[in-house]
Amino acid sequence: MMDGFKQRKMGFSGVSGVIEPDSATLAKLQRILTDMLLDFQAVAAREHIFYTMSGGSVLGSIRHKGFIPWDDDIDINIPRKDFERLKAVFAKELGDRYELCTPEQTPGHGMSHSQMKKKGTVCRSYNELSKDKPGIAIDFFVLENVYDFPPLMLLQGGLSLFFGYLLSCRKTWEDMPYLEPYLKESPVLMEAFSKKAKIGSVIRWIPLDFLARLTRKIYTMCRDPHTKYVAIPSGRKHFFGERYLRKDMCRRIPGSFEGHTVPLPEGYKGYMERLYGPDYMQVPPPEKRECHPFMELDLGEETGN
Repeated sequence: MMDGFKQRKMGFSGVSGVIEPDSATLAKLQRILTDMLLDFQAVAAREHIFYTMSGGSVLGSIRHKGFIPWDDDIDINIPRKDFERLKAVFAKELGDRYELCTPEQTPGHGMSHSQMKKKGTVCRSYNELSKDKPGIAIDFFVLENVYDFPPLMLLQGGLSLFFGYLLSCRKTWEDMPYLEPYLKESPVLMEAFSKKAKIGSVIRWIPLDFLARLTRKIYTMCRDPHTKYVAIPSGRKHFFGERYLRKDMCRRIPGSFEGHTVPLPEGYKGYMERLYGPDYMQVPPPEKRECHPFMELDLGEETGN
């Protein structure tokens, strides 16, 4: 069964006004993202910031030694304490070329994951239409500590699901005036987004930024960095679907990505099976390949590294 995240990504295919990059444009976008990754890696090495590749970027590394050929983004997993370190040094180290957008610091961000966006570019997908800062981005998914005591773990997970969903609904309500022209051609998408927008309209009196900060506080309620498990509540399968052994996600092995060495989580096999199923090494047919729908795309000036 297709998860909601995948349904939203693939459901815009063929809709009027949605940009499908040609091979040359996609190649240029991937070069820009690779340069962004190298810039981040240099800072992470200097500042001793732990991270690994995440999601489709792990799959790309182990299956293609780089980008999945049709992929158009880079994802990174980073423990909470290391992400806080990145936030502290970002402006000094990377602020001339990039902007760090987070739920707790960036007005209007409205999403539970964070992004490093390249200045001077535009990259709008369906969840970026109401934003003032829609640049080409690397996505950061924070590994949160998870309580070892089962009742507290269940409380943390339940609250994470609840507030994460509320935030998504509130953001969808904010986006609907921009989304409706695209949704009119797809009854399935219109139904999915309208349901969330209706819930969002009920809580529209809650400021989006306040709800984003509250959601982040819920995610980070466990402060013990030595628990047995971690979770990625901002990930595609949310808290309970992305709860992993700390040793599997916070130990690294080297991988290859577009000719560069990148860190992969030591437990990547179980991680990939969780996200993509046991046949993750098989290349899917064209109709099942995930691509972001772009409503606006401007790659700016490609400078290289």
